[in-house]
Amino acid sequence: MKPPCEVFRDFLPAIRAILVKDLVERHHLSQVEVADRLGITQPAVSQYLRSLRGASRVRALLKRSDFMSSLRRLSDAIAAGEMGGDQIAREYCHLCAMLRKGPSP
Repeated sequence: MKPPCEVFRDFLPAIRAILVKDLVERHHLSQVEVADRLGITQPAVSQYLRSLRGASRVRALLKRSDFMSSLRRLSDAIAAGEMGGDQIAREYCHLCAMLRKGPSP
């Protein structure tokens, strides 16, 4: 059995892909702004936007309304400048816990 963080590592690219697309499309942030706020590179942002990273698990995550609500709240906070590096990492842990728990009833 894989430890929880190892399982989450399989989903992190998909979570970032959804988050990047939301920050660019809904919040109209540039790729450079998204990269700075998420602590990743602009080329990584470009790859997420072109579905070259994380695409294999995105569809499954998009079906989870509870997960998507939490991810949109995270996106809103990042776009508003209310959340930075360590806080974003903690939110990733919260999202991981949601995925481990399974779909909401």
